[in-house]
Amino acid sequence: MIDVSEPAGAGSGVVRLRFGARTWHPTVTDVLAAVVITMLAAFLTLGTAIGLSSGTAVVVWLVAFGVGLPLTVRRRWPVPAFGVVVASAVAAELLGMSSAAPVLAVAVALSSVALSVRPRRSAIALGAALLGVALAAVLSATVLGPQFLVAAPHLTWFNFQLDPVSSLGFSWFTIGAGWALGRSTRAHRDYAAQIAEHHAQQAVSKERLRIAREMHDVVAHSMGVIVMKAAVANHVSDTRPKEGREALRVIESVSRTALADIQRVLGSLRSEGEVDLAPSPGLDELPKLIENARLADVQVEFDRGTIPALSSAVQLSAYRIVQEALTNVIKHVAAPARCTVRITADSGELHLAVIDDGAPCRPAGEPGHGLIGMRERAALHHGTLVAGQLANGGFAVHARLPYQDESPHG
Repeated sequence: MIDVSEPAGAGSGVVRLRFGARTWHPTVTDVLAAVVITMLAAFLTLGTAIGLSSGTAVVVWLVAFGVGLPLTVRRRWPVPAFGVVVASAVAAELLGMSSAAPVLAVAVALSSVALSVRPRRSAIALGAALLGVALAAVLSATVLGPQFLVAAPHLTWFNFQLDPVSSLGFSWFTIGAGWALGRSTRAHRDYAAQIAEHHAQQAVSKERLRIAREMHDVVAHSMGVIVMKAAVANHVSDTRPKEGREALRVIESVSRTALADIQRVLGSLRSEGEVDLAPSPGLDELPKLIENARLADVQVEFDRGTIPALSSAVQLSAYRIVQEALTNVIKHVAAPARCTVRITADSGELHLAVIDDGAPCRPAGEPGHGLIGMRERAALHHGTLVAGQLANGGFAVHARLPYQDESPHG
């Protein structure tokens, strides 16, 4: 089995040939091509010529080497190699040598030029090759004559005779095909590079969005509780110092938790390897989250059904959705606030509900980053999130997160 494969990295200009299980380095294939074309250029001339002297045979071999050997470095120096090959092909045409191998060499060298240089320069190289071959064919057929070097029929393809016009057409077609192949390969690699860059930009955007969601959820919830308790501490510090000290204790506890969460998020940015950090919060951390909300004067009723083993990603999204919903209750609902947090699982879907029955302490405005972030977290798992005002003045958040059972027998 023969397979032509291209290594990673668009625009590398390297094509590897795979024969069965063995991969051949491009240099090996170039050397083989150079040897084959050199032999063809020499033997197709010597084999059809009559009465050649030893000196003439040496000239034939020198021109054949000029046609074939530059192909060994065509990937590293495509333009110089192309120039030498074209000059040798023109010389071969003027000397009356067989044109098949020189034209093939020009096509191979031109494909490397089209692959490695800009389209305008490669088009100039194509025009130079076509013009050079045409002028050489005209001079050979009109000025020098068919008996200049080889006494056999002029311009042969193996043992088949071709008239000058057909031979020139064949030469132009072969050279044009080589150029088109190089341009097509370059266009394919440029497109692949653009796709890879687009995917990289998408990955960066997704990562930035993920970090923004994490930072918003951590900071918004913690700061909401801290602001609430700081206001309480400032209000009762003189009249009820014990209550003020309790508020400060809550501020300290919430601040430490927020700091640990922020360090976890920033640690994932600063290290490319494994980061020795605490695991991401999940459903087991919800009681502590609810306790923080209660410390901020929100009466929370927590109802948790039987939940199977879930992936850490689903648990994190569920935790953040509940966290953001409770943050909105703390910030936007007038005290004393009451809310219900309900979590159930049914038919491969995790259902979350956070419902408060208090009147908002500020007019409702446009959806903020919190609601947008909750919807994005639900969408990550092909779920949905619905949020809106209730008839009694409260606010409800309902989320649906599809999941796969991670338990051993799930």
